[in-house]
Amino acid sequence: MKKLFFLLFLSLCVFAFAQEAEPLSDTEPVIEKAAEPVVSDESAAETENTVVAEQVAQEQPAEEENLILLSDIGIPFPADNARFLRFYEQYTSDYGKKWLAAVMENGKPYRSYIQKKIAEYGLPECFEFLPVIESNFNINATSKSGATGLWQFMKNSIAPYNIRVNEWFDERRDPWLSTDAAIRKLKENYDVLGDWCLALAAYNTGLGGISRIVKKNGTNDYWLLSEKKLLKTETLNYVPKFLAIAQILTNAEKYGILIQTEETEEEAEPEQYTVIKTTRNMDLGVIAELAEIDNKLISFLNPALFYGVTPPDISYGLRVPAAAKDKVNEIIADKNLLLVKYHRYKIKSRDTLYALAKHYSVSVDMILQANPGISAETLQIGKTLLIPALKDVSPYAGKKNAEKIAYEGVHIVEQGETLWGLSLKYNVQVESLAEENNMDVNAILRIGSKLKVPIIK
Repeated sequence: MKKLFFLLFLSLCVFAFAQEAEPLSDTEPVIEKAAEPVVSDESAAETENTVVAEQVAQEQPAEEENLILLSDIGIPFPADNARFLRFYEQYTSDYGKKWLAAVMENGKPYRSYIQKKIAEYGLPECFEFLPVIESNFNINATSKSGATGLWQFMKNSIAPYNIRVNEWFDERRDPWLSTDAAIRKLKENYDVLGDWCLALAAYNTGLGGISRIVKKNGTNDYWLLSEKKLLKTETLNYVPKFLAIAQILTNAEKYGILIQTEETEEEAEPEQYTVIKTTRNMDLGVIAELAEIDNKLISFLNPALFYGVTPPDISYGLRVPAAAKDKVNEIIADKNLLLVKYHRYKIKSRDTLYALAKHYSVSVDMILQANPGISAETLQIGKTLLIPALKDVSPYAGKKNAEKIAYEGVHIVEQGETLWGLSLKYNVQVESLAEENNMDVNAILRIGSKLKVPIIK
């Protein structure tokens, strides 16, 4: 009974409290409201603007935090992508910005040409920064997998772009030829895939592989494929890394990255140079001297040549200053001029082209090309060979005749000795020691017996 009276009393208290409280509207927050101050119309408007501004500030990040959304690099991408943000943070660090500035300094001689080719093929301008992640703008860069040059071409991908590699040159190291090829390749990737991010992915991993992934999954949305991790890990990082760096370098000044644009003589416009097709074997140093061209400049213009020497009987595009074109053509046309520096070597008994090639750091084929009519199998003693002077080495001395070892010493055999052990002691072949003493190499030696051995000096 007591329990029943307690429940009735509690119900009455709750009902009385509810009657005293004001009813709440559907939208009014459950908080105690302070009395509103009396303000003028002007003050009210100012207060309202302040509230709106605060709301916008809460909804949108500050400009410094949202720089990645404010500049268009010509390739749409989700700015909240975790991989992109990781690389963005990495390369906007003090160290990252210094590194980017140094790499862009490497690329200064080639950027003008790259920009023109990009415009010619209609690519987004930001692609001029792709060599930053490919090679650090180093024309001699070579990866572990063998990719070489500014744009990191593999040997198996250069055929469609007329880039050649042989014992005389590697045209992947030519920044102008490889730029032409790279821009073409990117444009072809885009034409097939219809998406610049996928075109980038295909540049990294191959058009065939990316095309198969797109076809299998029925989408050319790179970010969807990335989200589902249907691409290689390297490619999943490659595209956002490029986009982050492109975003930063497009706004280099805003990030405090100084990029030099002034050109020196050897970094001038490509229009100031011309290409002369030639099949003559020529040393760039000789051409520079005869045509009065700066040696450093002509080397800069022909970085594909391994030794600074054009190959014989192979068409090569020699790049020279336009002002020197006529003079160089005149020099090339003069068949009486020897345009390659050679070592001259007179063949002696027991010489071989292999030994000569090894000594002078050239290939056998190079020697054969420089000496038409000779045969590697039948060298003529007394004939003089011309050997390309690719390195400064001393004259080849030829093979030394093997000196017969004189066994003029005597060794008294002691306990435990063998011919094998004695051959090491006297620094001779065990077979030679055994033959000299009319014994088998594994013969048991009698203590106290005498053996003929070389005299140790």
